[in-house]
Amino acid sequence: MSAFEELTSNKRSRLGLHYFPNTLHYSEKDAEIWIPEIKSLGASWLVINSETDRAIPESFLTSLTQSGIEPIVRFHKSLTSQIETSDMRTLLEAYSRWGVHSVCFFDRPNVRSSWMGSEWAQNGLVERFLDRYIPLSSMALECDIVPIFPPLEPGGNFWDTAFLSLALMSLARRNRVDLLENMVLSAYAWTHNRTLNWGAGGPERWTDARPYFTPPGEQDQIGFRAYEWYLANASMFIQKPVPIFLFGAGVPHRPDAVVHNDWSDEKHTEICLAILKLMNNDLVSDPDSPTMPLEPMSNAVLGVNFWLLSDDQGSPHVPDAWYRPDGSTRQIVSELKGTISLEVKSLRADMPPDMGKGMVFDNHPIEHYLLLPSYEWGVADWHLDVIRPFVKKFKPTIGFSLQQAALAEKVTVIGSVQSFSEEQLDTLRESGCQVERISGDGTSIATQLQER
Repeated sequence: MSAFEELTSNKRSRLGLHYFPNTLHYSEKDAEIWIPEIKSLGASWLVINSETDRAIPESFLTSLTQSGIEPIVRFHKSLTSQIETSDMRTLLEAYSRWGVHSVCFFDRPNVRSSWMGSEWAQNGLVERFLDRYIPLSSMALECDIVPIFPPLEPGGNFWDTAFLSLALMSLARRNRVDLLENMVLSAYAWTHNRTLNWGAGGPERWTDARPYFTPPGEQDQIGFRAYEWYLANASMFIQKPVPIFLFGAGVPHRPDAVVHNDWSDEKHTEICLAILKLMNNDLVSDPDSPTMPLEPMSNAVLGVNFWLLSDDQGSPHVPDAWYRPDGSTRQIVSELKGTISLEVKSLRADMPPDMGKGMVFDNHPIEHYLLLPSYEWGVADWHLDVIRPFVKKFKPTIGFSLQQAALAEKVTVIGSVQSFSEEQLDTLRESGCQVERISGDGTSIATQLQER
């Protein structure tokens, strides 16, 4: 499976988070602290920042991927300086080996602050951006990593929808079929203190909106629904559905905006919960107009990444952090954990004893379950002995219950048809589980497990 297919396979939830906004928290201790917390929130994506001359440690990345969390690696280096392509190839090759499927080069190339003053003032800004973007993106594809087109500043000094259209038009003119066929967009999901319905329907609905001018009674892309406008632009140049990631969700403005910290914790929770329900395709009332329903979220949205997991004491982003340096948390953390706990309890309570066929679980709260046989006389010691290296490597949930196994995304079954029939395994598959059976004598099972 290619990186693009892996990224867009829809086997994950759409909930994601932005990790620390610096590159100082990639130790094994950080992984031990934060990965369980990220999993407890039900997140499947984590936006992490990388230097261009130093890799995120392999141990941190593999800890994420083994926990079912997909890293989105962002290189925030400014357009004011060049990136050494030889160093970048080495870095991308390593990231690919370590399970990274997506990277994002640059940030908000449509704003003046991303460029040197002399470069910004020159003609052909979009073409000059692509001259820097294309070599890096091509290199990523060669390393089997999907390059995500960088998010733009909503509006921006160079109008974002115009910038995107010109960029896609130029890629088509340059015959960069490789980049267009593997195109994944991104958009900032800031609300700009507007309703979550602002701009819904995109340019097809708001036909009189123009760059730098939104007539009275019209709406534009400067709000949570910016992604709909970007997808509409992409459809003019790419003849297939284009997936998109949302960044910076759950806050009204970009984090460095002077007016950024103008939401109460209650307002933040209300907006985040509404977005989370949209992600789950639930019917949602508009928090700003409770009698009005929010329009559904497009299935093209692969992940909605909320700002911000945590940050260090003294950072201006601490008020945004879901987990504060003093040990406190924002209200959304307890809300999310409470919702997930109730969903798991409900799944288990509603599960019939015979594991009825056709039952599908939309959410699998257990990532990996190692299902062992048990006998009237107890559990075989040799089973426990042979699985030890496998358990140390993959850290699965271990148990003896088919009912619990049905709550897992992946199930590794130890035992022959005498222990677990094919009919029982088919029932797990129909519950949405990826099932693998390992059978044989003790030596054979140990060998098969070592090969995993």
